Amino acid sequence: MTDEIKDKNEQSPIIDAATGGPLSKSRRRFLAHSGMYTAGLVGSALLGACSDDKNVALAQDDNDSMNGGMDGLDPNNPNVIVLPDGSPSDAGVLQFALNLEYLEAEYYLRAVTGNGLMEDDIGGGSEDPGMVTGGRMVDFSGEPLIGRYAAEIASDELDHVQFLRSGLGDGGVISRPQINFTDAFNAAAQAAGLNSFDPFASPINFLIGAFIFEDVGVSAYKGGAQFIRNRDFLTAAAGILSVEGYHAGLVRTILTARMDEQVGDTGLNIGQIVNAISDARDDLDGPDDIDQGIGDDNTSVSIYGSSIRSTNIVPVDDNGITYSRTPGQVHNIVYLTPEAAEMGGFFPQGTRIPANPGLSTSSDSGSGDMDDASDMDAGDDSDSMMMDEMETDNG
Repeated sequence: MTDEIKDKNEQSPIIDAATGGPLSKSRRRFLAHSGMYTAGLVGSALLGACSDDKNVALAQDDNDSMNGGMDGLDPNNPNVIVLPDGSPSDAGVLQFALNLEYLEAEYYLRAVTGNGLMEDDIGGGSEDPGMVTGGRMVDFSGEPLIGRYAAEIASDELDHVQFLRSGLGDGGVISRPQINFTDAFNAAAQAAGLNSFDPFASPINFLIGAFIFEDVGVSAYKGGAQFIRNRDFLTAAAGILSVEGYHAGLVRTILTARMDEQVGDTGLNIGQIVNAISDARDDLDGPDDIDQGIGDDNTSVSIYGSSIRSTNIVPVDDNGITYSRTPGQVHNIVYLTPEAAEMGGFFPQGTRIPANPGLSTSSDSGSGDMDDASDMDAGDDSDSMMMDEMETDNG
């Protein structure tokens, strides 16, 4: 969306039915981005649903008393989904997502501008922002269209960071964790059969690096969405998921179109490297085959019994549905280990999920599951604080 269109969304004052005054800019932005601020939906019922006494506090604190702990809708508020006892909190799921968005935003911003997130977008919580190692501006002069793609994605990822920070509020927001691009990309390259890899060395290298993140982001949002209780947050998560899907499709399309090109002095072409990365991700996240590369010239699909040559831009199962990963499996990939771990790879000190600390641990051989939430710390108070912050002007 262009800046011109974004500006039009903020020209007319919208009245908060709960206070009688105009919505603050930060809250209007949250409602607009999450799909909560649309024609016919802005009113006392909607704005009341944003308060902790009618929304998330009920879902988080009273899970065991509603519907016997079974899935369903909160009878006191149909905007809230009731999940089984011990399920991760909304704040925990959103903090998990924010860690990934920090990683993506830093990657794209540094490639496009030479700088990462600004100070106002990295603080919060009880820990100081972590340092970022590696990353620099990519020379897109020989590939200007890829540079324009990169700029658009960088803007989207920055928006995601700012949106999630706004939604979590001062009571739930986390600071940027420590990130290491240099060592992690070299380790990922070795897992894919290369000696080393610098994703900032060229536009094609940059897209190959982006391939590592984007597919994982799509599967992470799809896997985590089922645990979001607040349906407005769920709508917002679906919106971010679709954006990540667009990004992944764009990256995979360019890499597919140029799969036969040689990459530097590796002796390998783009298709071979990308497919090796996909295989490495599959080795990290467990025994199930839930990762797909971009295929090759022999890739085909079956349509009514006929085999037809095709691409593999969109990795889906037999039902045409994208794959899901649990937070444990996502951490296997970003920590670059098939074993249970609390840090490593792109996050040398681990991700930061204080609302549900157990979500920061990778799975043992990918066998861990978010359903084993009974072993994770509940984070009910964080969700209440998160919703409290939505009632104030964060900016």
